Amino acid sequence: MKGLSSIWKTSFLIFSFLFVYACLSAKFVPLPPKLVIGIYHPVNKGETLWRICKTYDVDLQEVAELNNIKDATQIEAGDKIFIPGATKVKKVKVFKKEPTKKNVKIVQPKGKFSWPIQGKVVSYFGVRKGRKYDGIDIRAPLGLPVKAADSGKVVFADRLSGYGNIIILKHKNKYTTVYAHNKVNLVKEGRWVKKGSVIAKVGNSHNPAISPTLHFQIRRYNKARNPLFYLP
Repeated sequence: MKGLSSIWKTSFLIFSFLFVYACLSAKFVPLPPKLVIGIYHPVNKGETLWRICKTYDVDLQEVAELNNIKDATQIEAGDKIFIPGATKVKKVKVFKKEPTKKNVKIVQPKGKFSWPIQGKVVSYFGVRKGRKYDGIDIRAPLGLPVKAADSGKVVFADRLSGYGNIIILKHKNKYTTVYAHNKVNLVKEGRWVKKGSVIAKVGNSHNPAISPTLHFQIRRYNKARNPLFYLP
């Protein structure tokens, strides 16, 4: 019985650790830029974005957001498009007849969220040097008020390694927004904030040696989306 009691105690500790880890993982949404598997496909004459995505069996919307392609007709020969998950370049067959515009529409819910600050975007969403960046960095004066991009509940407001002072808001329809590098957070966990409410001040708390920026993310179902597709 003593051995059984020891097993139960060990099992309970393991379960408790996994439970806490799962909760933390769900709560701490953002992650540092991470290595991502993929290749750059060189666009050849006659190739379309739809046909390229079909060849690699990847989602057109995801490819568009990763490459900041807002119009499928924008691509042209000589461009290089990052294809997530691919390990080698494939030959794309060119056809005279392609799907209708409806099938290749890139969704851009412009204006769904508002700009948290006004400033210059100095770092974009996407893949650079093999690493995926899940948000944008907006340069602005130190201490500039940061506003909520939409109404929502504060689910995290604290410091986080690599992000400095950070705030995470939870919105309807499974969206969350992330505001990091803040000089100071002005709201606490559990509070409901309205769209446009001041929640923080621009800073460089993640790295005092660089210029003040706001790191901003939009996520849905915990998957990072390109903020420029959602902002007006």
